[in-house]
Amino acid sequence: MADTTSNYRTGAVQVAAFAALVVAHAPAWADEADAINFGVSQTVTRDDNLYRLADGEEPEGGERGDTISVTAVTAAFDRVYSRQRLQADLAVRHSAYAVHDGLDYSAPSLRLAWDWQLGNHWSGALSHSYSEAMTDFDDTAGSNQTISRNVRTAASANYWIHPDWAVGVGASRLSYTYLDNASPESELDSRDVDVNVTYRPSSGNRVVFTARQTVGRYPNRADITGSIRDYQQRDVRVSGDWRLTGALRLSGYFGVTDRSYDSAPNRDFQGYTGRLALQWVPTAKTAVTLSWRREIGAEEDLAANYAVTRVVSIAPTWAISDKLRLGGIFDVRTRDYGGDPELGYDGLVDAGDYRTTTYGFNLSYQAMRALSLSVGLNRSRRSSAVAASEYRATSIWLSGKFAF
Repeated sequence: MADTTSNYRTGAVQVAAFAALVVAHAPAWADEADAINFGVSQTVTRDDNLYRLADGEEPEGGERGDTISVTAVTAAFDRVYSRQRLQADLAVRHSAYAVHDGLDYSAPSLRLAWDWQLGNHWSGALSHSYSEAMTDFDDTAGSNQTISRNVRTAASANYWIHPDWAVGVGASRLSYTYLDNASPESELDSRDVDVNVTYRPSSGNRVVFTARQTVGRYPNRADITGSIRDYQQRDVRVSGDWRLTGALRLSGYFGVTDRSYDSAPNRDFQGYTGRLALQWVPTAKTAVTLSWRREIGAEEDLAANYAVTRVVSIAPTWAISDKLRLGGIFDVRTRDYGGDPELGYDGLVDAGDYRTTTYGFNLSYQAMRALSLSVGLNRSRRSSAVAASEYRATSIWLSGKFAF
């Protein structure tokens, strides 16, 4: 307990020292009109169950909990030239673990984007992104570190047949690979094309009707009967951002997804999918966001694996003052990992559902325009038909961010 207290006090000192440093350089506030902006942040988290182990289990050669320090440096470019908008974002995040220091790593990310317009009828976008991140331990089995690399390239074009209406096409390619061959069976390459119709009235609301065809392959999985290696996916959805009243706003998408595997038809997926958020702002200082989603292979979940995720969450916020804001979260997440070879299932045995409940709060303080500080606590609990997959975890964090 003494070591844990010492580690957390050290983290608190790091955030306090960070805050003192940026206050000393307060005149270097970020100018919102600048094309290039920089940021630095420091976050310290104490997690009492790092590897998401069941009660009574202990990790090999270490403690159940750890103190994680994350230091990030970011740079962003955003400028409009006539009708062309160019953007670039670069970030490097270094994570340091006080006890399990073998997990230390630095993760870069890069995004380039060009929103273009030609005349009064043609518009579109080109983008390319690269990012690295460590997969959360509640998404993997065991305590081995898994660093994923996500590379995505996309292009789209729209023709505005009317000031409010457009027809368009798009295409993208997504590649997931893993450092040090850490998760070979989860490496994925997918390509998709889509056609869409956009309705964007002068009110600022937007609705898009989309039909998409995706072809995906897990190249390191055996091409045999029963393998979920090659698949095709078809999506038909409606998405948008619509202000229902002055206090209610609905955004997200809803549609139907049909995924079929060439060698494992018993693993095909057919059903509705979506991601919707309803924001209610009853007063100038309070807001409540109710969110729902049901997806297969969402990027924040097992993006490169077979998992159906269902989530319902509610997040209230209260602006106590101009500088102080209190927020909360209650989240219920259910995942079906059936057929996921990375968790030891061969595609013929159904792993069942995992249900995770998370709740917590956060308090943020805008010390000045360029400096923000925050503190929070989250508690989560997962239940499952597989007893070894159940866990309870609590995390407390302190964070500071400075933009210039």
